[in-house]
Order: sequence, then C-alpha cells, then structure tokens
Amino acid sequence: MAHEFRNEKYPQLQINCPSGKARFVDGVFSTEDAALADELAALDADFYGVQLVNAPEEGDQDPPGDGEGSGDGPGDVQRPARSASKAEWAEYARSQAHDEDEITQINVLTKDELIEQYGSSE
Repeated sequence: MAHEFRNEKYPQLQINCPSGKARFVDGVFSTEDAALADELAALDADFYGVQLVNAPEEGDQDPPGDGEGSGDGPGDVQRPARSASKAEWAEYARSQAHDEDEITQINVLTKDELIEQYGSSE
C-alpha cells in the first residue's frame, strides 16, 4: 500500500526532495518510498498545499516487484500494478509517450484506458 497525497492548491505540482521527485497529476501523488513520503508530509501544507490522505500501516506494505512491471522503460519508470492509482498510471504513460499530443491525450484517459493502452509488457 502506498502513501497517498492530495494537492488542491497546486494540482500539477512537481517538487524535488532529497529522497526523490514528487509529481502530482490532477492533484494526486502516490509513493511506496517511505523517506519521500516523510519529506512530503513534513512540508508546510499552507504553502505547498500537500496533504497526506493515506499511509500504510506498519507491515502493510506490498512486496516489491509484484511481477507486473519490468522497470526497463524510459527513465526507469516502472510499470505500475493494475491496482495502482490513476495518477501512477498517468505518470507511467507519460514516461512512455512519444510526443506532446500523446501526453495531452493521456490527461483525458480513464485508468482502465491507460492500463489497456500502456499496460502490456511489450
């Protein structure tokens, strides 16, 4: 289970933290990285608009490598599990996009459409 964040103030916020990059898509960001989640949760919510909405319980982590992602896509963005959020699928799809028109189309696809189009292992 991932740490899930919302941002209504800056729904497309991209922020670099010491542990990694957080890219909100339509006000949503999700990460399995506990260090990155801690850094985001520590941000001034009034200034950045970042709010933690869901955190896994101790021992409630999905095992790494669920077999659905290859991890060898452009920029080493791993294909998310089918159960991942729409934001994670959109981020992955953007990493696979060939041009700006395709990226624009990704923004209007549903999660199921993203999985159908970008979920194959080929």
